[in-house]
Amino acid sequence: MCASDDVNDKEPQNKQAKVGTRKAGHLMQAPVDGDGRCHFFVATKGRYCPFTTKLGNKLCGEHMVVCDSSAALPATRRVACPYDPSHSVDFSKLKKHMESLCNARLPKIRPAYVNTDCNVSMLPPGYAEKTFDECGKLWSDEALAKADARLMVQPGEQIYLGTTTSKVFGDLSSPSNEDLVRAKPELLNEVLVKRLLRPVVTAYLRSVSAAPENAESMDLEGLLEHVRPSEDYPMEICTHPVLEKRSHVKLNAKHLLQQSSLVGHLDKRGLLDSQYALVEFGAGKGELSVFVHAAMNQTQEDGSIFLVDRKNFRQKFVKDEDEPLRHHFERILIDIRDFDLAKIPKLQTTDPATGVTQLRPIVAYSKHLCGAATDLTIKCLERYRQAGGSVVGIAIALCCHQVCKYSMYVDHAYLSTAVANGSGTSEWCDRQRNEFRHLTTMSSWAINSPRDDLQHEEHCSGLSFSQRLRAGHAVKRFLDAGRLEFVRQKLGMDYAELVYYTARSTSPENLALFGGAITKQKTLCSQLSI
Repeated sequence: MCASDDVNDKEPQNKQAKVGTRKAGHLMQAPVDGDGRCHFFVATKGRYCPFTTKLGNKLCGEHMVVCDSSAALPATRRVACPYDPSHSVDFSKLKKHMESLCNARLPKIRPAYVNTDCNVSMLPPGYAEKTFDECGKLWSDEALAKADARLMVQPGEQIYLGTTTSKVFGDLSSPSNEDLVRAKPELLNEVLVKRLLRPVVTAYLRSVSAAPENAESMDLEGLLEHVRPSEDYPMEICTHPVLEKRSHVKLNAKHLLQQSSLVGHLDKRGLLDSQYALVEFGAGKGELSVFVHAAMNQTQEDGSIFLVDRKNFRQKFVKDEDEPLRHHFERILIDIRDFDLAKIPKLQTTDPATGVTQLRPIVAYSKHLCGAATDLTIKCLERYRQAGGSVVGIAIALCCHQVCKYSMYVDHAYLSTAVANGSGTSEWCDRQRNEFRHLTTMSSWAINSPRDDLQHEEHCSGLSFSQRLRAGHAVKRFLDAGRLEFVRQKLGMDYAELVYYTARSTSPENLALFGGAITKQKTLCSQLSI
């Protein structure tokens, strides 16, 4: 949404601008010319931006980038930063910003473990040769590397690709290219929904041995009656004593319950052992790893717990009043899609007698890995195993299937077996990609709540709310079943399983993928019924 010259004469479409008694900065009244206030209406918050503007501008620096920057004064024209599009920069200062100021810029000498797109399961045809203005929408939707740094440039100017090189593009601000990048996808409708859902729901029911004998002849509504959310996989909620001391200070109890169960599951499987290197993917602040470290029965070696994330979060949990913990952890700032785990020096050991380099056995875990990050992590672990390493165990809490990406899903043959009439192909297919995108959208139905004002309105799918909930659940579990089979086959984990590790009341995203050896040690887990 952009502010225009006559923004003062228009009311926001989603909420009426009004003067309210909100705290300072939450401006509900439309700004007027010359008052130095930003004219951008933040639709998601129902108010105008509280930032001030430079003389002669109607928009603040951050919102100038989402509007027609060509209308701004030349000295204040802003563009999205190529390295991190979440912030913007004056176009005239772009070169200096990228060379020395941007905190997200890549180092001049890239670490050996950086291997661009190495964990993307399937890159689109011509990915290495085509330009962004030729395939902008495709790459943008898939969140691929060349779409990270899109700039509105003039003919002949350079667009930076987020690497040490740049490439000359045409005029990306032309209407034709804008239409290419922002073209609206095909909308869901009743016919499309039923065509896509029926084979997926059938495949899901078969994966959990719940498909009726006459499944082939049943309609979608009949198949959905056999979908039983939270009853298709076992529920096993674990606890661990290391988190009990946090129970009285943790403000959000749901995170404590989830972390306690994940640590308990790792303990149950005998994976909290100092002989293994531990890797947390999507580590964030490192809170879960602090509890994992505390639960270790033996003293962990320095730097043998690795925290992987693409952003640099505050490390307020990686420290303690009695013992500094930072030396036990090593942070790796990288997008998982580019992460070659086998190239981490501290995971490599050399036999002094033979000179042969070996990789340490690892345990991988996470809470939560959103959508495509789960698939990228599984592929990363597969590459580690192919390089000669051993993946002893995994514990990954699953979530956010609506942001899964076709190019990054772990097993395209599995997808096409269910979606493309059993062809089982592993080749890029634009039609299948579009179908996959629709399926990920429908997966969000599993965690939606009915709104009172919509309960009696007809949905575009033609399904009731209860049916949509079951359909969304089936799509989620269909994708997870494919991941489970991939882990069993490619990571060699015969004991891999999907488990509801916490109650749905704690989190609607309560399924986790576990894998690794089961020991005979006394477990802290308790079997719970729903």
